[in-house]
Amino acid sequence: MNRQVANTVISCVAFVALVLGLTLNRILSPAVMTNEQLSENGLFVYDAPRRINDFSLIDHNDNPVNLELLRGKWTLIFFGYTYCPDICPLTMATLNQFSGLLESEGDYAEDTQVIMVSVDPQRDTVEKLSDYVGFFNDDYLGLTGEYIDIFNLASQLNIAFAYVPGVGENYLVSHSGEIALINPNGHFHGFFKVPHEPEKMAENYAVVRAAWD
Repeated sequence: MNRQVANTVISCVAFVALVLGLTLNRILSPAVMTNEQLSENGLFVYDAPRRINDFSLIDHNDNPVNLELLRGKWTLIFFGYTYCPDICPLTMATLNQFSGLLESEGDYAEDTQVIMVSVDPQRDTVEKLSDYVGFFNDDYLGLTGEYIDIFNLASQLNIAFAYVPGVGENYLVSHSGEIALINPNGHFHGFFKVPHEPEKMAENYAVVRAAWD
């Protein structure tokens, strides 16, 4: 009788442990989504990531950079400018929240970089870019350079921008608000669609990273 009770207890404990293990694994593992589901949740992923042609820009530390900057880690690229009155500071703050979520969850933060490329090279000096991106996150990188080089990179990432006339230097730059996602091969993997929500961005990013790994 005691052996039967013991066997029953052991079976129950094993069953509970199995259920808890499966539940915990489901909680800790990123959800699996199709590209269509990801798109509905805010991240468009290409079926075949697109190659990016080499480029030549300078970072906010006045160092030359090229395509090698985008290889070996995942990169989020936002095109904006320091004089932007609304979408740029909002997006940069959202990206900082996204980075905070990655750090708090302990996954993917170390091999993820965030870059802001200026669409206003006339006013955005390396000093201004350094102060601007550093205000939001010390680990973020700002890039600038010649207009044609910025335009060519933006075009490859489906980012459009145009200057709105003003008085002297008091002009605005109209630009796309999407955030490009670059994989460790330096290929255009997809983009986060507007509006950006840090929680959804982190969720979608975890799905993509899990699928890649």
